[in-house]
Amino acid sequence: MSKLSSLLAACALSTLPAHAQPPAPLPPPAPEQPHTVEVRASHARLAPYKELFYPMAKAVRTKLAGRATLAVQLRAARVGVRTDDLAIWLEGGGASLPLPAGEHGLYVVPVDDRIAEHDGSVTINKQPTDLRANLVLVPTLAPDAWTIGEVRRLLHDVHATIDPLVPWHHRVLNWAFPRRLGLSVCSPSPHAHVDVLDGSRLLARIPASEPARNHANAPVYCHRFTGDEAFDPRARLVLPENAQVLLI
Repeated sequence: MSKLSSLLAACALSTLPAHAQPPAPLPPPAPEQPHTVEVRASHARLAPYKELFYPMAKAVRTKLAGRATLAVQLRAARVGVRTDDLAIWLEGGGASLPLPAGEHGLYVVPVDDRIAEHDGSVTINKQPTDLRANLVLVPTLAPDAWTIGEVRRLLHDVHATIDPLVPWHHRVLNWAFPRRLGLSVCSPSPHAHVDVLDGSRLLARIPASEPARNHANAPVYCHRFTGDEAFDPRARLVLPENAQVLLI
């Protein structure tokens, strides 16, 4: 054997371990984990939050707290548009706040300073052209707390609070305040009435029989108080059973 061959053989032998071990078995493969896929409905921008909804909701909460709240009413703009699967969110700055549907399908507008700071929007899971959007005020005073004075005070404060916040280019939202609002006491029955009491003395029994539509677009029968009624402010209103109090 040549010297070169002997040297290569010695180098090869030196690379082998003194006691060769069989290779360690490979660990079994980990079970495949199920994949979680988050399906998120597409959102379309309905209206800006910071410029319109936020200042109104904040003003209502500050000046009308306990007497009224601001809400959005969404109705189909044409036949064939579904509203039973409607969803609405307040979004901005990476936050997405679902707004639950309340009574009559109204969505109460929250006051969220952080989303307003990030120029948030009110978004929906439909095309904005599919729906008609109305901003409405919903009276929240307890049924047994209404007096003639409360009616007058609420109607005055609503206009003083909201009218300065509605620029002309936002009136496309069918805002009701360009006209004079009244407080309507409504009932599903055309035979209901509102009693006006001074203590225990009956001052008037007023029929609630004027046909109207509530926020769910259902027929109701109402009496509309304008605030100009010739009763003492302390006179108490006794509402009919299942009464709905609307600002219309």
